[in-house]
Amino acid sequence: MVYAGYDTIKDTMNYDFDLEKSFDYSALSIDESIKHITGFIANMWQIHPFGEGNTRTTAVFAIKYLRSLGFNVTNTLFADNSWYFRNALVRANYADIQNGIYEDRSYLEKFFRNLILGEKNELKNCYLLIGADLSTTEKIGDNAKIGDKHTHEADDSRLYEGQGVCKSK
Repeated sequence: MVYAGYDTIKDTMNYDFDLEKSFDYSALSIDESIKHITGFIANMWQIHPFGEGNTRTTAVFAIKYLRSLGFNVTNTLFADNSWYFRNALVRANYADIQNGIYEDRSYLEKFFRNLILGEKNELKNCYLLIGADLSTTEKIGDNAKIGDKHTHEADDSRLYEGQGVCKSK
């Protein structure tokens, strides 16, 4: 995971905000708009200006921004799926090309489709595991165990999740 350097945070944020300010949603379908919003929010999170609280700040920003675009959204989905949201942001920004791992915004897009359209996409952290064999995911308390030779995760040695853990078969 590569975050913006402390000396480039302001310039990086200005760049992303300037791009977004000049973006025209008027010709887009709702699906295309959600894809664009997903990318914008993922880019904002990757700047990572704070030592702690970047995901919470991104969630509050996303809610306020979506409301400014006319969407009637609340923080309930963020509160109920906070670790999924965080890990979907990681997957949206993580790449390890040497090992065939590329950024994948589809998980974050599912989150935003639920938020904006009221869809019922299943938001389980085990779906975000890179290379995981979901049929053998172990359950330890309320945490999905990952990090063995068959799995990779972008930022932590395991994904944390109280709700939505995939259980072994």
